Amino acid sequence: MKKLIGILVLGSISTLSHSYSHESCVLQTGATTGKAYWDCRANPNFMRFSDQSLKKNTVQVDKALEKVSKLKGKSFEWKSSEETGIENLPQGKDIGVIAQDVEKVFPELIQAIKVTDKSGTEVTLKKVNYAGLVGVLIEAVKELKQENKELREHLGL
Repeated sequence: MKKLIGILVLGSISTLSHSYSHESCVLQTGATTGKAYWDCRANPNFMRFSDQSLKKNTVQVDKALEKVSKLKGKSFEWKSSEETGIENLPQGKDIGVIAQDVEKVFPELIQAIKVTDKSGTEVTLKKVNYAGLVGVLIEAVKELKQENKELREHLGL
C-alpha cells in the first residue's frame, strides 16, 4: 500500500510537470499562439481555489484506503503522435494512473475532452484531476495510521 501511495504521489508530481506544458496548452486551446494559449502557459493550475466559502455539501471521503487500493499506479511510455494521430502529446517515460481505472472509483476526478486527430477525426480523451486525488490520499494515510496504531496496541508495542 505504501508503494501504491508513493507511485500515486510521484505520478501526481510527474503529471503536474506535464499539465501545463506547451503540448497541454495546445491541446486545451487548440492554438500555438494567442491570448488563450499564453494564459494557459502563464497561469498553470498548480494552485486551485479550495476556500471553504466556495464549497457546499462537503463530506469527508470514507473508505479512502479501500478506494485507493483499487487504483493502480503505472509506469509507462507515451505513444508517439505517429501512433495516435494526435499532435502535441507528452513524450517519453512517465508515471501515473489510467483515467478509465480512476473513473470507476472516482468519476468526479475525470474530464473528457474532444480533440481532433491528424486525419480530422474528433477523438474523446480522458484527463485525470490529479490534484483531486490529494484529499483521498490524505484520508488513506490517516486510515493506515489508525490501523497501525490499533495493531501496535494489540501487540503491546
